[in-house]
Formats: sequence, structure tokens, C-alpha cells
Amino acid sequence: MVAGKGTAPLGEGIQAFHLEQRARGVSPHTARAQAGDLEKLLDHAVRAQWGGWEVSPRTVRGFALELGDRGLDPASQARILSTARSFFRWLWETRRIPLNPASGLRNPKQPKRLPAFLTEGESQSLLDLPPAVDFPTARLACLLELLYASGLRVSELVGLDLQDLLAEQRTLRVLGKGRKERLVPYHPQAAEVLGGYLGYRSAFLAQKALPPTPALFLNQRGGRLTPTSVRALLRTAMEAAALRSRVSPHALRHSFATHLLNRGMDLRAIQELLGHASLSTTQRYTHLGLEELARTYEKAHPRAKS
Repeated sequence: MVAGKGTAPLGEGIQAFHLEQRARGVSPHTARAQAGDLEKLLDHAVRAQWGGWEVSPRTVRGFALELGDRGLDPASQARILSTARSFFRWLWETRRIPLNPASGLRNPKQPKRLPAFLTEGESQSLLDLPPAVDFPTARLACLLELLYASGLRVSELVGLDLQDLLAEQRTLRVLGKGRKERLVPYHPQAAEVLGGYLGYRSAFLAQKALPPTPALFLNQRGGRLTPTSVRALLRTAMEAAALRSRVSPHALRHSFATHLLNRGMDLRAIQELLGHASLSTTQRYTHLGLEELARTYEKAHPRAKS
């Protein structure tokens, strides 16, 4: 809704906010999302006849309640309210309003979603590829094997350089979130697949007469493979293996952690391997383990069968 003459201060405030956000260099995607969120806030403010942005916390909570009444999912509500808080904070910091009425605005409770993961059988099906015959097939096999062997994020995997391969120790030097470095081991089978890929990689560079590059995983032009390209390759592999469509490439990381936990590895050791800053983040895998345990119990116990 476009603000009318009587509500000009409302529209002017949002327009000024957008101009400053662009000057700060926010991404086009963020700018579009903020514009859509604040359009909903403006629409509510016009219908509720706010007249200006100097309103009470109770008035702003009315907007939050309306989002819930409209049936928006909690994640969408949280994003819109986050934008509203940023906007009101900016109004207050630039002295357009004397107090920030959105400072106490809280997001709705988010449902706890357990990460999707593959069973051990599904993981085996995905990794049971035909023997590599060229650079692309060797690269795909290595991507899959290392993701499941090490539990790396896709972004961490494509960030690996040749110097990050500590072959004698069968260890990867990984730069994770917050630029924190960690060492992650990989098993002999992964080492074999990695060695095969490195041979095809050298032959590929020589055949294309491409200059040497430190990046471990390369695209067809000899540059570093991007996370987007890896996700596309892995989705194709998952479809070929007839895996569940709801499972994303990130599921290999979740599968890595879940299978280790199910086989008795200490939770803190898994935390170190995954590069989680907090143990609470890793603890969600205990829920996955309990679910698997419950399913096994239901199948095995004589009295559990209906």
C-alpha cells in the first residue's frame, strides 16, 4: 500500500531508511527483502492510522500480532520483525523518534527442526558409484567421499587448497566459520578416492594447458569450484541414487555426525570434527540418534508390533 497525503511521514521514513541502507552497501537481495517487510509494516500503520513512527511499544506489538493472525509461518514472522526492529532502531539512532518502541519486540517461537540425514544404507548407495573414468566422474566421487568422511560444510570443502591435504596423517586442514582452523581426519578409503582424483586433476590441467592453481576442486575452466556448483552436482548424484528428494547435500554432514554418534563416538569429539563453537549445536544429533534407536526398538521388540 502506498501512503496517502495524511500518512506522508510514514512513507518518507521508510524511503530515507532504504536510501541509507543502499549507501551502506547492503546486498540487492537484502534490500528487496527489507522493502517487502517494511511494505507490510507501512500497510499496517496506514490502516491503523498511526500518522507517524512515534508510537508506543503496545502499538508495535499490534503489528506483530497481526502477522500471526494472517497465518504467516514463524520463520517469515521472525524475518519481518527483525527488519521492523532494524528500522525502528535506525529511526531512534537518527533522532527521528525519541524512544525505540520496538526494542522489546520478540520473535515467535520457532519449531525445533531436526536436520535431515541419510541412513547408513542410503549413504552407501550414494557413494557406491561406478569407477571414475575421467576428471568429472573422479571429482564427483571425491566430493561425495570427502563430505561423508569428514563432515565438512560445502563451503569448507571448496575452500580447500592442495597444501591443506596432510596426506601422511590422512588429515585435512579446514578453515571454518569465523576463520577458525581445525584438523579433520579421513579414512583410508577416502584417501584412495582422493588420490585417484588428484591424478585426473593433474591430467586435466595438462590437457587443457591451464596454469597451476592451489585450489583442490576445480571447475571445467580450471578455476575453483563454487559451493553452488557442488550442490548442483550432489543433487544430481542423489537423484541418480534414488534418494529422498527432501534430503539436501548438507545431509551428508548430518549423516556423518549421526552415524558416528550411533556407533559410540563421544559428543565432544564430534563437536571438534564439525567445528561447532557450542556443544549445544552438536547436541541436536543426540535427538536423531534417539529417533533411530526408537525405530529400531519398534521393529525389534515383540510387544511393540501392532
